[in-house]
Amino acid sequence: MFKRFLFLSLTALPAVSFAQSPDLPNALTDFEAFSDILPVTETDIQTPTKRISRQQEMIPYIASSIDEIAAQNIKNPEQVFCYHVAKRPKGYTGYTLNNFALTGYCGELDRSAVTTIYEALFTKSPNIITAASSCRIEPKIMLRFVKGVDATDILLSSPCPSFTSFYAGKYKSFNIKQGVIDDIITELTKKNEPFNSPSLLAQTVANGTPATTKDTELLEKKQKEHAKSQPTPAPQTENKPAATGWGNINLKFKNKN
Repeated sequence: MFKRFLFLSLTALPAVSFAQSPDLPNALTDFEAFSDILPVTETDIQTPTKRISRQQEMIPYIASSIDEIAAQNIKNPEQVFCYHVAKRPKGYTGYTLNNFALTGYCGELDRSAVTTIYEALFTKSPNIITAASSCRIEPKIMLRFVKGVDATDILLSSPCPSFTSFYAGKYKSFNIKQGVIDDIITELTKKNEPFNSPSLLAQTVANGTPATTKDTELLEKKQKEHAKSQPTPAPQTENKPAATGWGNINLKFKNKN
């Protein structure tokens, strides 16, 4: 769906204007730059999983500008959630996300949408504008790329065309072509549900529990992949009574349902 939409919006640009404006950069006149995210043949349209499985490399300029782990979360997320956000008004006491007012929920993205957005934002150099921009970011959509319990947030802004990475208290903005960011925002805006706090509903999950044999096999496979890079646990030491009242603390945890 996203691929079709981006294709239509890009090809709808007037070719006559390009011919009459020789000073425009080649990226605006050469659609071959977008070949990796556009449906090329009817076969590709009918079998999108073939194109989705291909992992594109992140633009070096972007990868070197954000934290390495932030980039890993974006490239290999286990889930991607979509939220509507806006500037936080003075005196606002509602829910927030990276200091923006959280105004709605636009769902969890499927693999096809995640791949299309990742490729359009992070792998197409012609889409990125490196020249400085004086426009002010206008928050529209926040995408949360989740891996484990860690996450990298990506803010989409329009009409100031940009996206911003938020991770570990740091942020970095990138200017991008208006048409690309607007097409993505338009698609994501089609779904807007009220945001219901999961923690208020006691639905926050801190650790997964496999429910099927397939779940168990998936976890075992992932644990084997991570085993080689796992840090060595700190040696256990004997707990001695503290000399102050702090040693009398008795922490209790909720029973697991």
